[in-house]
Amino acid sequence: MEQNAEQLALFPLGLVLLPSTRLPLHIFEQRYQLMITECIEHDTPFGVIYAGQESTRTIGCTARIERVIKRYKDGSMDILCVGEHRFRTRATDSTSEPWFSAAVDLFEDRDLDRRDELAQLARDAVKQLELYAAVVGGSIEREALLDLSPQQLSFVAAASAMFSLEQRQQLLELQSAVERLTIVLQTLAGAVARRRMARAAQRVIGTHQNIEHLLN
Repeated sequence: MEQNAEQLALFPLGLVLLPSTRLPLHIFEQRYQLMITECIEHDTPFGVIYAGQESTRTIGCTARIERVIKRYKDGSMDILCVGEHRFRTRATDSTSEPWFSAAVDLFEDRDLDRRDELAQLARDAVKQLELYAAVVGGSIEREALLDLSPQQLSFVAAASAMFSLEQRQQLLELQSAVERLTIVLQTLAGAVARRRMARAAQRVIGTHQNIEHLLN
């Protein structure tokens, strides 16, 4: 499903924002101070797009400002945003405003009707998250994760440190929730297996040895 949207202010960043995930930002550049101020005044979102080393991507995620954490005397500010909807840029504009903007198309996954399959994948993903937390000595909010829709869970899990920026961008662009959850599940299972292998090796080699290379 695609939906045409109005012109959207863009914020190119060296990160990937995913739907249903939160993003703290420090806004210091003057043009983006103006952009964020306008978004706050009109209660409108802005678009975050990944500006990688080679190129700036054309698919990003809208960010809704939840709150202003702190304002500074020089006009800069700390804000907290939440990712909402994915979009594809059609035509960029760098002349109308001090910041970049673009006409965009919002889009969703094409297989959300595969409810039973998605529900099972989501349960399996939460189980793998529990296993991973256990092997690293942490914990997860299991009930909170189970309350998420499978689509939301796929994005929240992909925001973890196990996924590189390029991997997150690839998952952001996928229009199949089943495929995205399958990739997330496989990545989580692989991370659990590597951690278990590292712990077993640690017991054999000894705690004084550096085994971080086993986790890559």
